[in-house]
Amino acid sequence: MSPKMPDYAVFEEIYTHEYLWRIANLMLTEANLSEKKAFYFLLSALLMYYMAFEAFINFSGYILFPAVWENEKNYFKGKGDSIEAKISKLLEKLTDFDWQKGKRPYQNIKKLKKFRDVVAHGKVKAYQYEANSMDDGSHIRWEHDWDKFISQKEVEIFMYDIKAFSQSLLESMRKKSDHLHLNHDAFEGPLAFSTGQTKI
Repeated sequence: MSPKMPDYAVFEEIYTHEYLWRIANLMLTEANLSEKKAFYFLLSALLMYYMAFEAFINFSGYILFPAVWENEKNYFKGKGDSIEAKISKLLEKLTDFDWQKGKRPYQNIKKLKKFRDVVAHGKVKAYQYEANSMDDGSHIRWEHDWDKFISQKEVEIFMYDIKAFSQSLLESMRKKSDHLHLNHDAFEGPLAFSTGQTKI
């Protein structure tokens, strides 16, 4: 018996940035619920928010420059900071977008990239210092580069800045594309989209 020929043609898009944003939101909610585990949830949320931002930039490229983003790794290789190179490429079409690199929200997102690199590259942090012994053990610092990023307030600020920058980018994109996902605000759209038709 020969296999049945497909009778339906499907086109599907899965929006990675939407999934990552929802994961980050869940981690932030969990941090509020468990003081004992808050650090771990906040670290995870912050990483997911930055990854959602990277995925949003890639989504934007997919919409505006599909041929470039088909092979984006090679296209942007050797062009410095890949996120900034990608945003610069987007601005070739989004000429009305006011990218203020030295101000919030973008400047704060740029700081968050350093956090992402610390987590993604996972190096041992080794320190040597002198301290006076304290009964409560506070002479031991246990400091990590990510500590300055990990607080409820800091995570919420980074989340807000990513959303604000992405929303302003999305509003510029609406003027250049009629892609259905652009009908939704940044990180507020569906997880995926599909359409299909019978082949018979």
